[in-house]
Amino acid sequence: MDLQSREAEHAVSQDGERSGQSVEVSLFHTPYLGVINVFFFSAWVAVCSVAPEFIWQGLLSIVRHFDSITAASALLVGSIVAFFVEPLTERLRAMRLHVTHRHRTPAHATLAAFGFAVLAVCMHEAITSFVATASADHRAEDSLFYALSEVFQWAWIPFVTTVAWLYAGRSRWISWPALLLAALSVLAIGFVWQWAIQDTFTTIIPCASILVAGYVAMHRSSIQPGLSRCTRLTAWIAMIWLAVAGLLQLGLSLFAHRSGYIYSWMEYAIDFRFYVGWVIGLMVAPRPVPHH
Repeated sequence: MDLQSREAEHAVSQDGERSGQSVEVSLFHTPYLGVINVFFFSAWVAVCSVAPEFIWQGLLSIVRHFDSITAASALLVGSIVAFFVEPLTERLRAMRLHVTHRHRTPAHATLAAFGFAVLAVCMHEAITSFVATASADHRAEDSLFYALSEVFQWAWIPFVTTVAWLYAGRSRWISWPALLLAALSVLAIGFVWQWAIQDTFTTIIPCASILVAGYVAMHRSSIQPGLSRCTRLTAWIAMIWLAVAGLLQLGLSLFAHRSGYIYSWMEYAIDFRFYVGWVIGLMVAPRPVPHH
């Protein structure tokens, strides 16, 4: 009797643990996300989508105006960041005085930290240079507004698309408006900002495909695997679109009249960097955790 009672208690405890695990899993997979988490995750993805183009244009600008003063500034600020700011930030993040590094020697740690610091300084100088020379048609005091408007134009579609994805599993009163806002943004942003007609349609076709495919994937999955599927879908749709559009443009360039074109090669490279940044944003952004 005693043995049987213990076995019964053990079975009950196992059932309780299993039920507890199922409750935890069901709670984790609930589609309820905080508005703040959705906003910051979407903003993270949106900024990443714009970053490669700004960095590229800034690097081109800084290469044209590179001199010894720029190099000395990068080395000075990079050394301060590498030897003081980065170690202090790392210890504050870990909340401990001694932090174990994966580097085997101080030389490896120094070279790695200094290299990333100098790269960060160069990126800052590049973006600053791009903002300062954003457009020859704008006055100096308007160049920052011009740069911000460029960021908004490129970042808005990834932002509203990500919001629509994250709310795909919610009730219709919030999922459908989010999807409608994203769809209207994809269709109207080129006309609102007076883009060329070719630029408008070369944005609508792939971005609308990414929006719909990601929405369906998120509607059928929970948050974490759904976002992984959205990342893959975004990458595949972008690659297919760029390959097809590139081949069509190559054919038009070789055999058709010069006035007919889908992409200028400069715009083609801009879109390539845009989709690379979008995919990187979906990969590196800290994903929101569902909760009640």
